[in-house]
Amino acid sequence: MKNLAIISVVLFFLIGSAFGQNTCFSKDDTKKITESINQQKVRVEDKDTRKELLKMVETRNKLNQKITDNFNKNKDLITEFNKLGETHLLRLCQIVKEKGWLTKEQLKDDGFQAMMFIIVNNRAFRLQTEFYPILVEASKKGYISKPDLASTVDSIRVGIGQPQLFGTQAKIRDEIIYIQPLIDEEKVNEWRKQYDLPPLNIFMRQLERQYFMPVLRMPLPPRLQNAGTANSQNADTSVLGINSEEEEVLKIDTKLVNLNVRIFNKSLKTPENLQLSKEDFSIFENGQEQQVDFFSATEAPFDLVLLLDFSGSTVEKRGVIKEAAQRFVEVARPNDRVAVIIFTNEIEVLSNLSTDRTNLIEKIKKADLNGGSRIWGTVKYAYENIIRKESAGKRSAIVLMTDGIDGSIEITFAELFEMVRKNDSTIFPVFLAADGYKNDIEQKSERKGAKSLTLLADESGGTAYFAKSAKDLRGIYEQIVRELGTVYSIGYEPKDEKQDGTWRSLEVKIKTHSDLTAKTRKGYYAK
Repeated sequence: MKNLAIISVVLFFLIGSAFGQNTCFSKDDTKKITESINQQKVRVEDKDTRKELLKMVETRNKLNQKITDNFNKNKDLITEFNKLGETHLLRLCQIVKEKGWLTKEQLKDDGFQAMMFIIVNNRAFRLQTEFYPILVEASKKGYISKPDLASTVDSIRVGIGQPQLFGTQAKIRDEIIYIQPLIDEEKVNEWRKQYDLPPLNIFMRQLERQYFMPVLRMPLPPRLQNAGTANSQNADTSVLGINSEEEEVLKIDTKLVNLNVRIFNKSLKTPENLQLSKEDFSIFENGQEQQVDFFSATEAPFDLVLLLDFSGSTVEKRGVIKEAAQRFVEVARPNDRVAVIIFTNEIEVLSNLSTDRTNLIEKIKKADLNGGSRIWGTVKYAYENIIRKESAGKRSAIVLMTDGIDGSIEITFAELFEMVRKNDSTIFPVFLAADGYKNDIEQKSERKGAKSLTLLADESGGTAYFAKSAKDLRGIYEQIVRELGTVYSIGYEPKDEKQDGTWRSLEVKIKTHSDLTAKTRKGYYAK
C-alpha cells in the first residue's frame, strides 16, 4: 500500500464532525507499549491480526472509492466513512494493548501499512493523539516511515484546530481541493524534504491529476495567525527535530492598498450613467471599516493584456478568435493601452502595451502558432514581463481566452492563484469549450479548467465568460470593455499597520445606493 492511497482518503476525513469521547490508552498502557518497541526479541508472524487489519482497510477503501467515483452523489457517505474509521481505530487500540507494538515481522509489509492507514486516516482525533507518543518512539527505531509520521502529525494538528507543518492534509469543498493552512509557508518544503516528502507544488499537482479538480492553499485565518508561537507547535517541532525558531516580524511603513471596483445593479448588469464619488464607498478589511484615502473615477485609462490560446484544440476556432481579438482592440477606449500575447507551449508577444490600433490589428491577423497549452505559465509571464514592468501604478487587466486545459510545467494553478492574490490586476477569463464528443477524462478536464478560470476571475474581482460556441465570442469582448469603462479605483492605508504576511479579507460596499453591489478582489497579503 503506497502513500498515495493514504492521500486519497485524507481528502475526505476532514469533512464532517468528530465523533465519540472514547479513549485508547492510559498512561500505564502507553508506557508498556513504548517499552515493547524497544524490546529486542524475535517477532513471530501474527496471521490473524494481519488478516483483520487488511479487511478493515479493504472495507474503508471500497467506501472511499464509492465517494470518489461520484462525489456529489455520494458525499453523504462521508459521515459513515469517518465513523467506520473510528471503530477500526478503537479495535486497533485493543490489539496494541494486548500485543504491544506490532512490527513488519509480525504483520508483513501490507499488514503494517494497513495498521498505519487506520491510524493516519481518521477523524477520531483524541484517539490519534493518544497514539502520537507511541508513533514518535516507533519512528526513532525505524518502524514507521518519516512520511507517515509527518502525515500523522499534520492530521492531529488539523483535527485539534491548529495549522499543519508539512502540508499533507487537504479537504474538498465545491469541487476544489484545499490544502489546509500551513504554520510556515516559507519553511514547509525544507521540512518536507527532511521527512522524505516531495515539494508541496509537486504534491498539489499529483492531486490535480488524480481528482481533476483545482488545488489551492488555504491562508491562515485570523484565529490561527498567532499559532506559530503556540506551545504545541514548539513541542511537535522539537520532537520531530525540525527548526521552528520564529523570525522577528518587522513593522514597516504602511503602504496604500489599491482596489479596482466594479459596480452592478440587482440584475447583475453594469448601470449606465452612474456618477459615484469617494463618499459613496465603504471599505472593510477583516471586517473593520477603513478610511478611503484615494479615489479615481471611471475615466482613468487601463492597461489591457490580451492572452490568446493558440493550442491544438482551438485550431478550428482560430479565425473567430482572431476576429474577436481584433474587435476587442477596436472597441478599447482611445487612452487604453493594449498588449497581445499568443501562446501554445511557447509564448509569443505580438505587441507590448500600445495605443496603435492599426498595428495591433495587423499583428493579430498575421498571428500563427501551434502546439500545447501553457495557460498558467503565460499568465505568469504577463504578470512578470508586462504588468509589473510597464503598468506600475496604473490600472491593469488581463483578458484570457482559452479552453482551460493547462499544460504548464513551470507553475501550478495554486502558485498562479497566489500570484493573482498578490497583484492588483483584474482577470477576465473567456472559456471556450471544445466542440464535439468528449470522453470521461476530457469532460473532467474541461470542468476543472472552467472551475479554475472562474476562481481566477472571482479572486481578482473580474468576471468569467463562457462561450458555448464560436459565435458567442463576438459579443464578449465588447462587454468586457464596457465593464472596464465603469471601474472605480479606490485606495486606503490599513489601520492594522503590521506587514506580517497575514491574509486580509476585503469587502467594498456602496453605502449610498442599496440597489448596487460592488465587486473587487477578495483580499491581499500584508507584505
